[in-house]
Amino acid sequence: MQTFDVKPLALFPQHWQQAAEWAYAAWHHEFPDDTVHTYLDQYALAASNSGRLLEIHGAITAQDELLAIGTLVDDDDLPGATEPGPWLAAVYVTPNARQSGIGSTIVQHIVDRSCELGYSSLFLYTENQQDWYREKGWVRVRETLLNNLAHTVMRLDITS
Repeated sequence: MQTFDVKPLALFPQHWQQAAEWAYAAWHHEFPDDTVHTYLDQYALAASNSGRLLEIHGAITAQDELLAIGTLVDDDDLPGATEPGPWLAAVYVTPNARQSGIGSTIVQHIVDRSCELGYSSLFLYTENQQDWYREKGWVRVRETLLNNLAHTVMRLDITS
C-alpha cells in the first residue's frame, strides 16, 4: 500500500482538476446540472475562507499523487433535509486505491476534524454504501429521494 497523508485540498490546487473530474463522473447521475466547473468552484470556495464550513480533504502520496477526496460541509444540499449538519460528503477513492483502507482513513480524518470543531454528530447520505458506513458505526436516520434516486441519510455520534 502506498503511504499518504490526508491534507486540505486547498493547499494542492494542482489536484483540483483531477478531483473535479472524479466528482463529476461519480455523481453526475445524482446531480445532472453539475459540471466539472461546479466542483472547481467548490474547491476555490473552500480555499477562500468564505466563512462557511467547507473543507475538502485529499489523500496525497509523497510522490504528489491524489488517491482520494472527502468533504466536510455545513449543508450538503439535500432537498428537504432537517438534519442540522455538518455533513460528510463527496467521498471518492480512485479505483486503483480501493480496498486499501484509504477510504476509511479519509472518513476518519473528517470525523476527527468534526470533533476538533466541536460537533457532536455528523451526517451523510448515500445511494449504495450503507453497509460500509454501518460497519464504521454510522446509523440509519431515514430514507429519502434525491433526483428520484433512493438514498439513506445516516448519522454518526462523535465522541472525544
